[in-house]
Amino acid sequence: MKQRCLWIAALLALAALPLQAQFGADTQDDKFDASALQQLAERGNADAQFELGVRYLGGEGLTKDEKKASEWLQKSADQHNLAAMNALGTLHEEGVGLAKDEKKAFEWYEKAAKYGFPLAQQNLAECYESGKGVEKNPAEAMKWLERAAHQEFAPSQALYAWKLEKGSGVDKNTPEAAKWYLKAAQNGLIRAMTHLAYMYYTGTGVPLDYRRAEAWYRRAARSEDPWARNDLAWFLSVCPDETFHDGPTAVEFARSAVDKMQKQDYQVVDTLAAALARDGKFGEAVQLQTKALVMFSEDKEKEYTDEDRSKLEKELGERLTKYKEQRAWTEKHPKPETGAKPLVEDRILQEEIIPRRKPKTTPKREGDDEGGSRKPVV
Repeated sequence: MKQRCLWIAALLALAALPLQAQFGADTQDDKFDASALQQLAERGNADAQFELGVRYLGGEGLTKDEKKASEWLQKSADQHNLAAMNALGTLHEEGVGLAKDEKKAFEWYEKAAKYGFPLAQQNLAECYESGKGVEKNPAEAMKWLERAAHQEFAPSQALYAWKLEKGSGVDKNTPEAAKWYLKAAQNGLIRAMTHLAYMYYTGTGVPLDYRRAEAWYRRAARSEDPWARNDLAWFLSVCPDETFHDGPTAVEFARSAVDKMQKQDYQVVDTLAAALARDGKFGEAVQLQTKALVMFSEDKEKEYTDEDRSKLEKELGERLTKYKEQRAWTEKHPKPETGAKPLVEDRILQEEIIPRRKPKTTPKREGDDEGGSRKPVV
C-alpha cells in the first residue's frame, strides 16, 4: 500500500505557518473594522492586540507590516496572551519582524508551554529535539510533546503516535501508536485518519481490517485533501481483498486528487493509472503509467537511497507491464503483527456504516494477485 510520511514534516512545520493560520484570527470577516480593532488594542485588550498583530503580519484587512505585527504581538504577550507568546517565538525563530534569535524563540516557547499552550509545547519539543536555542535533550522533547498530545492537540497526538510507531526518541510501541492516531483522527486530523487506515490495512498495531481501513479512508476523502482522495482511490484499486475493488469510484477520486494537486506528483498519476486499469481502461492506464515513470525519473526533490529508488522504479515498471497485458494491479496480502488487539474506542464502522462485502462472482484473472506492496521511504 502506498503511504507517504511527508505529513510528519508538515506537523513539524506547523509553527512556520502564517500566524493567522496557526491561531485562527478571523481574517475572513467581511465586517472587519480596522479602526475599532485598533482602538480596542490601544486600550490594552490583549486579544485585540494579538489579532491586530496577526493581521499586520498577514496583510489581512490591513497593509502588511511585519514590524508593527511584532510590536502588537509583543504588547499582547506582555499581558500573558499565550498565543502571542508562542507567536513571538515563531517570529524570532524565523527572523520575521524581529532579529532571528533561536535562544529567544526557545524562551518564548517555554513561557507559553509552561502555561499549557499545546502548540508552544510542541514547538518547545522540537527545540529540544533539534537543539534550537537550547542543548539537545530527546527525553525533554518527548516530555513536552506528550504533554501537548494529552491536551487533545491533534497535530501533537499524531506526531507522538508516529514516534511511538517508529521508535523515534521513545520505545517502539505500535499498539500505543494506533491509539494516539485514533485520538488525532477523532479530533479531525486528516493525515491521522489516513495513517490509521494504513495501520488497519497492514495489520500494524491493530488487527488487519480492510473494512475499517476503507471507512477511515472514506472519512478522510470527504475533505478537500487531494492526498486523502488519492489514498482512497489506491485502496479501491489494489486492495488484496478483491471484494473491495471499485474501479469507477477509484477513478473518480483519483481524478479529483490529480485536479486538486497544486503540483503534479508521480504517485497520484500512478494511482490514477491503477484506478483506470481496475475500471478496465487499460489504454489510458498504460499512457499514465508511462508518464508516472518519467515523472519519477525526473523527480529530484525526494531524497531516496539508490536502493529504494531502484526498487520503486522497478515496481512502477511492473505495473506498466501488467497494464500492457490488460491486467489490473493487486497488492499482496500483508503479514500483520501478531497479538494486536482491537481499538475498542474506534466506532468508525458504526458511524460510517460500511457494509460487509460479498465475494465477487467474476473470476479473478491469472496473474492479477501478483502485485507487491509499495511503500515510499520515510
